[in-house]
Amino acid sequence: MERCDAYRHFAAQCVELARHTDTAYDRSVLLEMALLWSRLAEIAAKAAMARGSVEPASLVVDQP
Repeated sequence: MERCDAYRHFAAQCVELARHTDTAYDRSVLLEMALLWSRLAEIAAKAAMARGSVEPASLVVDQP
């Protein structure tokens, strides 16, 4: 699994956890974590593309 894919997976997990949390504070923390994982995925995808190891389509990042 590419790093960018792993980071996207972590972002999705944070969003899923946020859906099931009870407090607004916990939900906001998890959604912020998801956003940061998504940004990291984008950076990793751009770096991989610069190295020539990834197709440009992998730059698509789902935002939570």
